[in-house]
Amino acid sequence: MRTAILFLILIFLIDMVFGLGFRFYRILYFDIILHFLGGFFVAMFFYNYLKEYMKGRKIKKLLIITGATVFIGVIWEFSEYIATAFLSSYLYNTHGIICCMAILMTLSMT
Repeated sequence: MRTAILFLILIFLIDMVFGLGFRFYRILYFDIILHFLGGFFVAMFFYNYLKEYMKGRKIKKLLIITGATVFIGVIWEFSEYIATAFLSSYLYNTHGIICCMAILMTLSMT
């Protein structure tokens, strides 16, 4: 469980430092890779958490892990959408940062 938490923190820091600081969001697959790894380590976290509490209930455990991972992914996408709607123009005008889903809008316009 500690490994999953450490990797989730590492993914967040990579996102902040490289994605926003060094503007790696201009690289097309950077965001997709971070989303995949985030979902993988969230599922790993829930697997390790439920391993001790749900011994012998593989189907139920799999459904809980899948549901929790999808739920967190959907909440994350809603938060990206809200951040894009309310913060993207401010961050771009003041700091030159292209935030969240704005990169997808920029790529679709070109």
